Amino acid sequence: QVVDFGRSATFKCNFQGNPIKEVQWLKDGVNIGHSEKVLRIDSVKKEDKGMYQCFVRNDQESAQATAELRLGGRFDPPEFVKVFEEQALQSGPSVQMPCIAKGDPAPEVKWYLYDMEINDDLSAGVTIGSFVAPNGEINSYVNITQARAKHGGLYKCIATSKVGSVSHAARLKIHGAPFVRPMEDMKVVAGSQMVKTCPVSGYPISNIVWERNDRQLPINDRQRVFQNGTLIIDDVQRNEDAATYTCIARNEEGYSARSDLDVTVMVPPEIVPFSFGAKTVDAGDFAQLICVINKGDEPLSITWSLKGDIIASEPDLSTTMLGRRTSMLTISSVSHRHIGDYTCRATNPAGSTTHSAQLKVNVPPRWTVEPTDKQFAQGSDAKVDCKADGFPKPQISWKKAAGIKPENYRDLDTQVHSNVKVIDSSLVLKNIQKASEGYYLCKSTNGIGRGLSAVIYISVQAPPSFEIKTRTQTALKGENTVLSCEAKGEKPIGILWNMNNKRLDAMVDPRYTVREEIVTDGVLSTISIKRSERADSALFTCVATNAFGSDDTSINLIIQEVPETPYELKVLEKAGRNIKLSWQAPYNGNSNLTRYLIEFKPTKGTWQNDIDRVLVSGDESIAGVFSLRPATSYHFRIVAQNEIGSSGPSDTITVETSEEAPSGPPVDCRLSAVDQHTLRVEWKPPLKEHWNGDILGYYVGYKKTSKGDDKPYLFETVEFIKEHGQ
Repeated sequence: QVVDFGRSATFKCNFQGNPIKEVQWLKDGVNIGHSEKVLRIDSVKKEDKGMYQCFVRNDQESAQATAELRLGGRFDPPEFVKVFEEQALQSGPSVQMPCIAKGDPAPEVKWYLYDMEINDDLSAGVTIGSFVAPNGEINSYVNITQARAKHGGLYKCIATSKVGSVSHAARLKIHGAPFVRPMEDMKVVAGSQMVKTCPVSGYPISNIVWERNDRQLPINDRQRVFQNGTLIIDDVQRNEDAATYTCIARNEEGYSARSDLDVTVMVPPEIVPFSFGAKTVDAGDFAQLICVINKGDEPLSITWSLKGDIIASEPDLSTTMLGRRTSMLTISSVSHRHIGDYTCRATNPAGSTTHSAQLKVNVPPRWTVEPTDKQFAQGSDAKVDCKADGFPKPQISWKKAAGIKPENYRDLDTQVHSNVKVIDSSLVLKNIQKASEGYYLCKSTNGIGRGLSAVIYISVQAPPSFEIKTRTQTALKGENTVLSCEAKGEKPIGILWNMNNKRLDAMVDPRYTVREEIVTDGVLSTISIKRSERADSALFTCVATNAFGSDDTSINLIIQEVPETPYELKVLEKAGRNIKLSWQAPYNGNSNLTRYLIEFKPTKGTWQNDIDRVLVSGDESIAGVFSLRPATSYHFRIVAQNEIGSSGPSDTITVETSEEAPSGPPVDCRLSAVDQHTLRVEWKPPLKEHWNGDILGYYVGYKKTSKGDDKPYLFETVEFIKEHGQ
């Protein structure tokens, strides 16, 4: 807080919990010896600024709070520009003593003679003047018209403002016989130190003494008398020091003067210690304290306070005076609000004193912060407070229901790596997810009574979510199919469908129908497609949105059908008994080709009766056909197959295999002699299946068969056309 100089500042230490054993105030880390709930500074000075701390402690723990006191307004404490000096004068002339001060705000200057304030005294020829100079300085003077011995003494001026003060003192010595000014009666607190300077004037003074009952002081070791006329008595006692003291001043010429001082010793209050006893009080019991003032002057004032606040009589808490020196505090039925330090303060003109007693009460737990149902956004850090006070201090525990009903509570998993923690009795759920939703039980016990418990429901407000982010779905061409997506999350949930990243409008294609159904934990949306077509193969995206976010899932719809017909069937190579074919793979119907069927037959045969097949892997586009007959004309075509079925046959190509040498000899060979020089050779062509093409001719070989003659055959060529097969 910011406080102007000279104004009051108040700090109040607000705290909860019990019992409170100690309240301690520190300023800038230094104990200032204040133990009340409220700290009040009546007039703030420069040295009061700083950091103030309030510490509250009991046997179990401590707490503290900090506040800063700052000084407001302008600060320019008083200081003297010019002051009077000590001087010795003869009687008769006038005297002027100046005190010129400055400061902001402007200070006020007062004058004192031996600690007695001086005012104008025209009969004595003394006046005080004061004015403000143009530069803001305060000019103050004591003027003595005609100085006499009685005007001498110790003069002091004090300049004061709300931001500080400054003083200056010096003696005015005026030649003349000794003179002692009358002294006002003095009241001193027993046990304190008494200091009094004898108000002597006249000059020169040879000695100053103090007497009591015609005995010159000191007369014991607590008394001290100084040459300047100051009397000090330490640890003042009523029985010994309350008396009339006489100050006597003398000069060398034998003149003397005296004045009496009546001293009254006042005794401050003293309180007989009291307490509530060693045992802790149970709630509902009766309790009382008696504050007895065994020492101290009357009149006495006795007040009671609790935690720094003055106690006013209430139905169950009252204070009663028993005579003039005793006060009784009674609590008819103790409750938790009566816990704390009770202070009796006794005050009289000599001072004040206090004594405190702490009341501890066995109090069953009561809620200071009772937990209630909470809602949290998924992924946030959730915190639920559960606080109770009582004595002894209650223990707080948390449990979670095992199922969806508020029953069967189990301890929480608060291991190091768990996202569940109990911190300062509060339940903390880091990065809360839907799995954390449910009923929770907070219980407070301290061994007094049955304790407290509260059941709450924590709901997690989650954006929509899909269990499966992407999947593939197949359907047969021409059949009806249904796509579905189920979004879980907080309702209401809106669903939109995209097809290949474009918004799907069911109104455009009457084959499409979109429906939505509210289910237990979300929304189910479906797209029905009638008589699916090849163009329906697409990426369908289901987008779900609610107040807390959105999510999507994708369905890759594949419309499957039999493959199209292979094309560009052609011959790469051919021979007499085999052929190599190639073709182009067709559209596979969105289902991998499993195989090809190469179908072939002789040209003169039929596809129903004379067909032959060769199986080829679905990933090939070149294959050979073997075991053909040479020089034979064939028809070839190819069919593709997938898991759905077979394509139609491709265009037919006609291929004639290459010729080969006949695979069989001529048959029915006959030999006859025409004459002695000529042999007739006759034969028939080989069987037709051994021709392997058109027969062009024959080779007829002959040789002599003489014994030992091993000459090779001699061949004659016979053309088939000419001989007509003979």
